[in-house]
Amino acid sequence: MANSYDLRSQQDHDASAYTQLPGTASDDAAHNNPAGAKPQAYNDGVERPGRHPSRWIYELLNNKTTNIGPFEKARQYQVDIPYDWDHEHRLVLNGNQSYSTPSTRVLSSLCIECHFHFVFKMKWNEHCQDNLCNPLQASWPMEESKYPWHHLVWAGTTDDADLLEERSKYYPLLSREQFVCVAPPCTFQITVEVLEPRMGSWWAQLLTDHDAIRQELYNAKARDPERYEGANEGWITQAPLNLNTYLKNLLESPTNDLRSISKRNKRFSVLFGPRSFRIFRDLEFSETVVMLDDEDDGQFTPRAPEPASGPSGTTEPGTYRAYVEDVRAEVQCIIHRTGQATEKPTFITSALYADLGSKDAPGAKSHALTDLERYRLLGILPNLPREATVNAYFRQWDLIPSQRKAMVNDLVAIANDYGDEALSEFAMTQSSIFESLMERMQASENNELNQALKFFDLSPPNRYTADQIIASFRLTLAGRPGQAATARDMLMVIAGASSDPEYQTRLLMESDSNMTLDTSKALFNVPPNDAMDSQAWIQVGRSKLKSCTSRQEKLLYLSALNTIADVTDDARLKQGAAELQERFAPAGEEDDGNGAPADINIPVGLNNIGNTCYLNSLLQYLFTVKAVRDIAFNYSDYRLELTDEQIAERKIGGNKMTMDRAEAVVAQAFVHELADLFNKLKSHNQAATRPSQRLANAVLLSTHTLLEDLKSKEASTSTLPPPLPVRPPSKPPSPVAEDTEMASERNHSSQDSETVSNGSSETLVDLVTVMSDKPVSEEQPSSTHPDGKPNETTIRVVDESIAEISATVTGEPTKNSDADVIMSDLVDETQQQTIDEKVLDALGHQKRSSGTDQQDVEEVIGSIINRLQAAIHPSSVDEQTGIQFEKIMETFFVTTVNYTKKFDDHTYQSEISYDRSITAFPAADGPCSLYDALGRNFDQQVLEESRLTRYTAIKSLPPVLHVLIQRSQSIGRKNDNPVVIPETLYLDRYMDAPHDSPEFKRRTEQWVVGEWLADLKQQKARLNADPKTGALLDEIRRRDESQTSDWASAIAEARSAVASLDDQFAFDGPSTEDLITLSDQDIDSNMTDSATNASHKPAIEPNEMAIIEELTRAQLEDDIAIYGQRLEQLVTGMEKNPYRLQAVICHRGHLSSGHYWVWIHDFEANVWRWYNDAAVKENQNTQEVLETLSKSGEPYYLCYVRDSDKGQHVNVPKRELPVVPEPAGEPLIETAEDADGDIQVNDASKDPLSTLTADEIET
Repeated sequence: MANSYDLRSQQDHDASAYTQLPGTASDDAAHNNPAGAKPQAYNDGVERPGRHPSRWIYELLNNKTTNIGPFEKARQYQVDIPYDWDHEHRLVLNGNQSYSTPSTRVLSSLCIECHFHFVFKMKWNEHCQDNLCNPLQASWPMEESKYPWHHLVWAGTTDDADLLEERSKYYPLLSREQFVCVAPPCTFQITVEVLEPRMGSWWAQLLTDHDAIRQELYNAKARDPERYEGANEGWITQAPLNLNTYLKNLLESPTNDLRSISKRNKRFSVLFGPRSFRIFRDLEFSETVVMLDDEDDGQFTPRAPEPASGPSGTTEPGTYRAYVEDVRAEVQCIIHRTGQATEKPTFITSALYADLGSKDAPGAKSHALTDLERYRLLGILPNLPREATVNAYFRQWDLIPSQRKAMVNDLVAIANDYGDEALSEFAMTQSSIFESLMERMQASENNELNQALKFFDLSPPNRYTADQIIASFRLTLAGRPGQAATARDMLMVIAGASSDPEYQTRLLMESDSNMTLDTSKALFNVPPNDAMDSQAWIQVGRSKLKSCTSRQEKLLYLSALNTIADVTDDARLKQGAAELQERFAPAGEEDDGNGAPADINIPVGLNNIGNTCYLNSLLQYLFTVKAVRDIAFNYSDYRLELTDEQIAERKIGGNKMTMDRAEAVVAQAFVHELADLFNKLKSHNQAATRPSQRLANAVLLSTHTLLEDLKSKEASTSTLPPPLPVRPPSKPPSPVAEDTEMASERNHSSQDSETVSNGSSETLVDLVTVMSDKPVSEEQPSSTHPDGKPNETTIRVVDESIAEISATVTGEPTKNSDADVIMSDLVDETQQQTIDEKVLDALGHQKRSSGTDQQDVEEVIGSIINRLQAAIHPSSVDEQTGIQFEKIMETFFVTTVNYTKKFDDHTYQSEISYDRSITAFPAADGPCSLYDALGRNFDQQVLEESRLTRYTAIKSLPPVLHVLIQRSQSIGRKNDNPVVIPETLYLDRYMDAPHDSPEFKRRTEQWVVGEWLADLKQQKARLNADPKTGALLDEIRRRDESQTSDWASAIAEARSAVASLDDQFAFDGPSTEDLITLSDQDIDSNMTDSATNASHKPAIEPNEMAIIEELTRAQLEDDIAIYGQRLEQLVTGMEKNPYRLQAVICHRGHLSSGHYWVWIHDFEANVWRWYNDAAVKENQNTQEVLETLSKSGEPYYLCYVRDSDKGQHVNVPKRELPVVPEPAGEPLIETAEDADGDIQVNDASKDPLSTLTADEIET
């Protein structure tokens, strides 16, 4: 089935759906309805997890429900059980005992295998049926106040004493358990009764004893051949069929027409005879004995059952009629199992799912993930809809509060299992919020929040309003302008510590380096409502600039003046600000792209247009990829035709996602904007340019957001992802300690402001609210009536193909001399816009927040790739899979195979996937190589709980390979451990190979050796944790202070701690006997004499501990060297697939804030360039660049290119400046040096464009 194509639909949700933990939203949920047994689920103080209906049914049918123990009770009561019950129960309908009323539902069933009876009794308040859980309430994002599915919690059991009183032959009750739905308004509850089989084992054995029946047939034929002439072997298996017929007649015949069974009946005497008379006596048939010629010529006369008197004519349980129906149902089970039934049994599983408001879950028992703890904890099954998963998470929150942290972590892991990006975003956001909450609960006087408050001269704790915080921030800026960067960081800390979305948004918007008008005024100590003319502002600005003592102060004041000029739209002030910029801008300042001349040998930088450092980094990188440039510059060769048929037929990526027309239109507009930007990067004559707001909107906003904002004409809120990946690792690294140098790191960031843009450092995991800012656009604004309604709209279209979109409504466009298309009167006031017009209009008018919209690079490059794919037609289609390939897939997508195998199986199950990147996981502690990090993704994993092994292999590689270093952890923190990045990456060790090949055997040995080596390094790290004594051995010493411990024991304990790998490592693969290892025996043999001589020593002395420690360290070093050498041997020669490093996208900061930049290697010039928004710098020392990148946790996204033909796929385009004719005559503005000779002064008197007086520009 094709998936719905929605590039970033998860951004379109109400902020509260993601940014609040369960139970913390406003109290708009339905009133709790304490019906029936619901209070019993809460009031005894015991935490009990609930279950989604599908999980509840699965556990019940597989004997995994901890509360129900009917089978144990059956043993206790010494019940005669005919068949084994330890299996998955397959329930079939039982008799005429199931019915429904407006407020109840009874479903009577029995297991076709073991004959245990299961009776489900459901009830609810018929006057509150609208409050019952209903799947129609499901939506994404899930709201806590919606209740699509029941969440069933155990609410009590019937005491054994009461059960014994109720037990009878007709109703042999073993267990009765109550469950209740805990959704607040729901009144649904269900009682499950489990009853023992009516037929004992002797009974079932008589019916299926074919040898005995065969012998009776032979005896009958021998006694009376003529009478039994028609009897044959077919009779041998017909005892259950005949008994079923007897019981059917009994139940269906009128009470005055019951048929007796003659004991001398030929078939009866053979199939049953005296050996089976007990069956009919148990059935309460009356027996007569009439002896004739030494043979019993009597009969069995059935007892007339009472009429069915239950609801809707059903049979009342516990009656004789119900008993006969029960026996007949068990007989029919035997008939079905022996294959004699002419009709299929009526299984009730689907009906049970429907009654509980869920869907059937076939294959749950065989699913490898079903019994993992994370699914048990949340009470769900794998592959449920994301809505059902989140609903269970909401309901479970209050049921098991002590497990909330585990639930949050498990939700992240489940989202990863699903591969569901929207669910991953929700889960990671919940994880981040929960972690933040825990940190706030543990706050002390030394925590980061209190430090931030104190920076603004505010006393902890934070009970201040947003207005108070902002006022203190502005006072700090005015009083300490040189610490503006630190002040912004502190403001972000305060914002991140709040759970109030509005509070957070206001502070984050204030922390943007693009200051607001009020903040700019406050910097000059001017009240917000004061109006000053341009000359006054210039004088104030000049005065402040003259008094500045640092470059940071000058930059701050110049930025504030520019803001005031832009917001007030004062032409004189704009020119005055430009003059002051020219005179006071500090030397060596990074170019801001506002007209500064450029070194044409340096690529063009990109200005930050509102927290878009992540987008700028990607655009610079993608500009070097020839396939992307080719699509942008030669789009007509690739363009997907905008017909309904072409759009419907287009399937995106390996998942074959579909798209609608609006997505196609936005994608094509994006390509045109990308081409426009690429042209600027090729030919711009300044140091930096800027991406258009239309391009940013096309990438960062979903089509739904664009259309909704156009409808409302108001600022909308949107929950966006954090600056690091929301996709959790498939094998989450172990938690690492919180960064203890957070404050110093922020201070360092502040001091290094020329390399880290403060305008790009604000990111919030919990909430991002889209607010209005001025869009950067080259389009002419639409004119409007005073009432705000559109008048005559003029849209500048950059390409004829886009013009075609609107021409479908307005007719042929009119071309001007520049070949641009100008279309007037496109939309009349009363005319409804088409989808095409709406999205194009919205791209130019949608407002993005410049302060809080930061997103992670992997997600944004996914959005770009998806847009590119949606804009082009496929070049080929795989006939077998239907996957459509095009230039983007052929360039970036890697094909992997995921293999899984159960421990007892000999063959692997495989699944092929197509991904735009491969993932590498940093070590939990300390640095690691990129190969080690990739091994955590590709190498074999052993899942002990599910008795499953799995690994991933690369089936085919693209020419351009992306590697995501997954630094987000399941605990909601960033993993900053370094990954050593090689210039050349060899991927042979991860390539797919037949399982009987030498390559695969070598790989299995790599897995074993690599796992052992990693464990040894971890043990070494533990020993090195305390450099004075070694924490592990010191623990032994401390214990020995209170008791005597001999030398040999100390050695054994130390060695046991170090070499505990044997107990920790399990591998379903080849033996490791041929690998070199150092055993306890080895070390014991080396130390025998010392141990013997020291056998009478008291507690180990410190100097002896040092000796043991040194021996242990040496042993570890030897082991690590041995396994390391073996691993090197295994990968030697595996260099058939070399990839060269071309780009590294870096991130500095935390999950709640950060900044991106990119390093790109120009192979032709053999130089590395550092792109940091508008700034571009060079470094020709590859070794230095790689060493720097490999020593920190900043590298996040690696871009490799196939070495053999890298020139065909990537290069850094050189600038191609247009030829500009030399101007005739004298320049308009002459310059002269000032008195100091350190700056140039423009002669305003010779500038016909200047309207400023000499006083205004005097220095």
